[in-house]
Amino acid sequence: MAERAAHLVDGVLGGLPVRQWVLTLPYRLRYALARDHQLCRAVLAVFVRAVLAFERRRTQRRGAPGGVGGAVTAIQRFGSALNTNVHFHTVAVQGVFIEQADGTLHFVPTPAPTDLEVARLLAAVRRRIVRLVVRHGIDLEEASRENEPEDERLARAPARTPPWLSTALPLFDGATEPAGLWPH
Repeated sequence: MAERAAHLVDGVLGGLPVRQWVLTLPYRLRYALARDHQLCRAVLAVFVRAVLAFERRRTQRRGAPGGVGGAVTAIQRFGSALNTNVHFHTVAVQGVFIEQADGTLHFVPTPAPTDLEVARLLAAVRRRIVRLVVRHGIDLEEASRENEPEDERLARAPARTPPWLSTALPLFDGATEPAGLWPH
């Protein structure tokens, strides 16, 4: 695993500025994604498209239109306690590649996103994921205990922000479970 990570950082990303985005999901959706690989891929696609569009728009506002970003995602299926916890670790370049007149690519970096920009991205991701899973018959807005962990202490544990994260935003209003977007 460490060799692959080193290859990504050194060989694939080649020293470009990157940002890791971690998307965690409500329990009900975690279990659905664990059972349905196609739905898992669809939720991931929604998330990655939103992150890449976010970087593209930020670059366009700085006067560099027409760029293309890049990202690599690892789907993590378990938490540290080996519990089912499907979530996504995405490393995205912080900026876009723009094709020059001679056909070469030029990288245009962007600064770190503001809290407001991250909140707007989260709102878009949430809206799109809700729309997607509703089409698959999953209602995330309805309070349901059927798919929550049997251990009530885990189900009721308040979401905690790890100290190494700069920003953590809840994916669903009033969530009593750890679900959100974690940029760092």
